[in-house]
Amino acid sequence: ACTKLGFSPKSATCRSSGSLRRGCCQQRQLLEQKPMDAATSEAFEAFSSSPDKTITAPLLEMIQEMATSGQSRLEWAQLKQLIAAKIQQVCTEYYEVTKDVNQSGESYDTILKRLMTLLEEFPNAPFTAQRLCELLLDPHRIYTTSTRKLMNALEKLLTVSSTVPAMQIAPGKAGSYQAAAEYDLGKLAAGEIGGTTSLEVDGTSPMDVET
Repeated sequence: ACTKLGFSPKSATCRSSGSLRRGCCQQRQLLEQKPMDAATSEAFEAFSSSPDKTITAPLLEMIQEMATSGQSRLEWAQLKQLIAAKIQQVCTEYYEVTKDVNQSGESYDTILKRLMTLLEEFPNAPFTAQRLCELLLDPHRIYTTSTRKLMNALEKLLTVSSTVPAMQIAPGKAGSYQAAAEYDLGKLAAGEIGGTTSLEVDGTSPMDVET
């Protein structure tokens, strides 16, 4: 059903009426990109040219915007750079306090490099982007001190194949399959059709990160 609505083959796969409501409707929200203002543009240019990749207040607001609304004034290629810098910052802060990563048999640097590689490989925002930003902004709410648990959670959010294409969905023509699917999606969103949410990653809800 998703491909008929304009999603690419890498979009979230619908496996029930409930997953349509959670997956497709969530993706449609993420497609609505806000215009970038001059101040944000200038802040990002300064960030890009800075060797230490410091995330200033205006740029932190961009991550907060994605975490709270699932939308961003930045292109994914730009937001991805901010997320990478935030991952580096948060993991460094945790590791300075608790060096428990080596218990897994891999070094901290190896795991961090893998996180960066996984993030870089996404051509579009992963459908877990909003949850990823939420975790990076307030990691201590879930993981008090454990660097290992934090990095495992980040890796879990980055090892997904579904992405949100940076495109707008054209309205379906009356009587077409797309129009019928849009009608069903609207009823799902309004709660008129029942169903369970089963859009999962490895048997776990993508919006829930286990400790």
